[in-house]
Amino acid sequence: MVTVRRPRTPSTGPFTTARGLLPLIVVSVFLFALPIVMLIIGAFRNAPPGLPAQWSLDAFGRTYTDPDSYTTLGNSAMLSGGGTILATVVALLLAFLVSRTNTPLRRLVTVAMVLVVALPPLFYAISWGMLGNPAIGMLNTVWRDLTGSDGTLFNANSWAGLLLVAMVKGAAFSYLLLLGPFRAIDRSLEEAAQVSGAGRLRTLLGIDLVVLAPAITGVVILNFVIGLESFEVPLFLGTPAGIDVFSTQIYAYISDSTPADYGSASALSLLLVALVMLLVLVQYKVLGRRKYTTVSGKSYRTDVWDIGAWKWLGAAFIVAYLLLAILLPLLQLVLGSLQPFFGGAGVYSLGNYQALFNDPATVTALRTTLIVALVGGLIAMALALLIVYAIAHNESRWRRVLDLLTWLPWAVPGVVLSLGIAWTYVSIPGLRNLYGSIIVVMTGLVVAAIPIATRSVQPAIGQITRELEEASRVSGAPPMRMFFGIVLPLIMPSFLAGWFVVAIVISGNLAIPILLSSAQNPTVPLMVYELYTQGQTSRAAALFVVVLGALLIGLIVMGGLSALLRRRITGRPDPVAEAATVDPGNAPLPQPLERTEPEPVGSR
Repeated sequence: MVTVRRPRTPSTGPFTTARGLLPLIVVSVFLFALPIVMLIIGAFRNAPPGLPAQWSLDAFGRTYTDPDSYTTLGNSAMLSGGGTILATVVALLLAFLVSRTNTPLRRLVTVAMVLVVALPPLFYAISWGMLGNPAIGMLNTVWRDLTGSDGTLFNANSWAGLLLVAMVKGAAFSYLLLLGPFRAIDRSLEEAAQVSGAGRLRTLLGIDLVVLAPAITGVVILNFVIGLESFEVPLFLGTPAGIDVFSTQIYAYISDSTPADYGSASALSLLLVALVMLLVLVQYKVLGRRKYTTVSGKSYRTDVWDIGAWKWLGAAFIVAYLLLAILLPLLQLVLGSLQPFFGGAGVYSLGNYQALFNDPATVTALRTTLIVALVGGLIAMALALLIVYAIAHNESRWRRVLDLLTWLPWAVPGVVLSLGIAWTYVSIPGLRNLYGSIIVVMTGLVVAAIPIATRSVQPAIGQITRELEEASRVSGAPPMRMFFGIVLPLIMPSFLAGWFVVAIVISGNLAIPILLSSAQNPTVPLMVYELYTQGQTSRAAALFVVVLGALLIGLIVMGGLSALLRRRITGRPDPVAEAATVDPGNAPLPQPLERTEPEPVGSR
């Protein structure tokens, strides 16, 4: 009897077995799951972290019987829902104008949207807080000069200000997710509808939007989740107007109470986490098995519409969005930074910048932010690369556990995550001495950035064929040499782009350091918030302009390095290596849970 053995596929590293995943799962549980567990435990304790306590339900009783908690719930739902509706409508209009019409200026929109997504929420919080200041904001002063009126055109510290900023930021995110599906719609479907007597408006509403329903649903849910998690904009614009949402109320329990009410903050955090996870589950259930397709292997057309004179109205809409999203906020921030005090029109100087660089606290904050952004970004990308590589090379069920763990920070708002990390480091004796140090701050920022980091390297890892690694192993190369000699060079452009994106996210994050930083190691966002609340608005603007300038320099350097690496990789004769080169602009955004490809028969 002859036994035929199947040839073994050469091992491509230690992550091919379930045992090989164990170290990564342990690290992921500590970083991503333990803070949530400690948050749950903290909600049932009747003492602050690190102090002896008894199990109690007092925190839930205080929080869930307080009428202010339900006012906060209503405010959060109104901000998230209203901002999501406005952002989705604006994103749909812009995606339609860019992908389906001959509107002038449409080529500027995508580049502008990438910039809006990349700008930290803190940029919009401080710039619109200045721009829409009812007494001395640029919008209101120009309005009074033009009309001779003493009234106020726009007050940013109101529901109108909150919804406007939520719309501006959310529209960019939604647009980038909807642009691809809009471009993939087959023009023949629209022509068939028009031949049947339907007008263009009816075709748009009855054909295009129906086909795009799954993508729109996913974007709406994601935007609503982001609205529930928002912290910087409600803190700057809502708190002065007495409008509290979940994140700002959680922070108020700790900062405005003496002693800090960690129990109530934890109890309210659990409600927010439960709502966010429920929405993520709803998104999965809604989109998990539905498939709307309009493009198949057959030929299809993506011609644009000539909308006649309406294209000028579309161009005006694009200009209006660019003014609200980029030009006016940036102009106000720069002009405000040059004023000796906010509102001192006509007198401009570099005094604020000189005062900042002569202040040791500012230099410390800049140095801390630079270290945290660069080192923390590198750690986040390295950990994300290991996780994505391990998931791609493992067939066991544990890879799903690892993938789920990396998504947990996305479902936990930043201020809640920082509260959970505070519980973790203060409650565990061996880690208690680290609380308030730069290590804890960096850990929190790395955890918060992991979902973006993993999605930055995932497309690049997915485009590397397994045959390259197997050929290297057959030739006798050990796993480490294979990884650093083949995998890493091919994904380096995407790795650098992801590192830069993660560094931007970390450098502009306020929700994590506001609870974890100490006076010895403040970050720039924390110092901007302190200066702003102390009335030193012009100096706060100057400090943020310095950060924006540093980000611009980093973008130029990163672009040059990425172009150089792409040129070196694509210059090799190996066509597989050339195919594995990934455009770094495609990575950073998280995608909806279901990604579908259209076919010209409508929906199933």
